[in-house]
Amino acid sequence: MVDRTEDRSQDRRVLRTVYTFFLGVLLALFVGLGIATVHPGPEEPEPPRSIALAQETRELTPEEQQQWVGYELERRAWEDEFMRHSRDVGVLALVASVLLLAVSLAVERRRPVLAHGILLGGLFTLLHSVVRSMISQDTLAAFGVVTVALAVVLYLGYRRFVDRPTGTGDRPGPSGTVVSDNGKHPSRR
Repeated sequence: MVDRTEDRSQDRRVLRTVYTFFLGVLLALFVGLGIATVHPGPEEPEPPRSIALAQETRELTPEEQQQWVGYELERRAWEDEFMRHSRDVGVLALVASVLLLAVSLAVERRRPVLAHGILLGGLFTLLHSVVRSMISQDTLAAFGVVTVALAVVLYLGYRRFVDRPTGTGDRPGPSGTVVSDNGKHPSRR
């Protein structure tokens, strides 16, 4: 009879990995769509069709040129508003990602698979935050978001990989006081 325990264990690890990845992606989408729903971006103005087509075939009349200049002014105002909106979205996504990462740390000991999915979602959201901040072309806001992102990633890396408890419950690092075989302190042998 063939023992399928190892196969089930491997299948379970694969399913955990897939679940973790999809939970992370769905959390990032949830945050992104939530921000877009609560704080929608400005609508992009459309150029006047007749003038855009006429521009390709003939010289514009003075009235058409005036309409086109009006459209270009409207377009520049939209670009400025879009940049401000991108900055706001970057900051909101940063706050959401920090909250997700805090939740992942809070549940990591009790529900590690769930914690890993939330962690991945927080990291995807953090990446979205950095990208949107850079789109805004506001270097101060982008620098602030990248600074916070760097601090968060360094902290999480330290917490997860350096300061993580071992399987025996001990923390890695220097060992504690060694007691001699006779029960006395080693310095008093």
